[in-house]
Amino acid sequence: MRSHSSSLLAPFALWLCQASAAGPPVFSITTFTTSSTALRDQLISRHDNISRWSCANEPGVAKYALAIPRGGGNNLTAYAIAEYDDDAALNKHLAADEVSKTLLDWSKATPNLFAKDPTVQNLTVVDGTNFVKPEFAKAADPYIVVEAQTYLQGGLHHALEHWEEEVDASRQENGTLAFGLYTDPANKNGLWIVAAYESEEYLTNTHAKSPTALEVEEHTSGMRKSLQRTLLQKSGGFLYRGSPSSCG
Repeated sequence: MRSHSSSLLAPFALWLCQASAAGPPVFSITTFTTSSTALRDQLISRHDNISRWSCANEPGVAKYALAIPRGGGNNLTAYAIAEYDDDAALNKHLAADEVSKTLLDWSKATPNLFAKDPTVQNLTVVDGTNFVKPEFAKAADPYIVVEAQTYLQGGLHHALEHWEEEVDASRQENGTLAFGLYTDPANKNGLWIVAAYESEEYLTNTHAKSPTALEVEEHTSGMRKSLQRTLLQKSGGFLYRGSPSSCG
């Protein structure tokens, strides 16, 4: 039987094997499924403590946000959205004593922590399409949306051209707090979108009805093979990296 610590680190094994002194940003979305709600809450709390420490001590950690599904129907799942400046920053983070003391040692001592092993989605940042506004740190309940899209053969390149226009337009929207496009190294036709809005109402009534968003949907929907949308509620950590007192 695999130990809890190895289960917790298993999703990062690929990054560790491919580590280099530097390189492009490392972005991942990790899914944790715990065996009880109480354990999920403890796991989130410990990750949140690490995120606060990282904000104060690890400039190479650009994002370290914890989230849970919206709607209250799933009380066992949590997500970690993380971005590191490069492989070296990730390795330094994983090797930190704070990570071992706060998370791994506790994991070893906690029987039946996970209902199943954590899984990680490793993604590649599309250059110039990743922004988070300082207002994210001040938002009481940012409405986070994660979309996994798959396009027909040859469609992703054309879709990206349109999505990049939506990113540019979103920068000017007061209620759009974050937006990023990510490709999937394991799926050459895959595109992931991670965005955050000040509220569901803003997404539905303002952003989604903007001329640019409507145009992007018109031009990309015919090329899209599948779409999976996950709605998240922030439960700890930070997407916006400010000073140690303003990470949020």
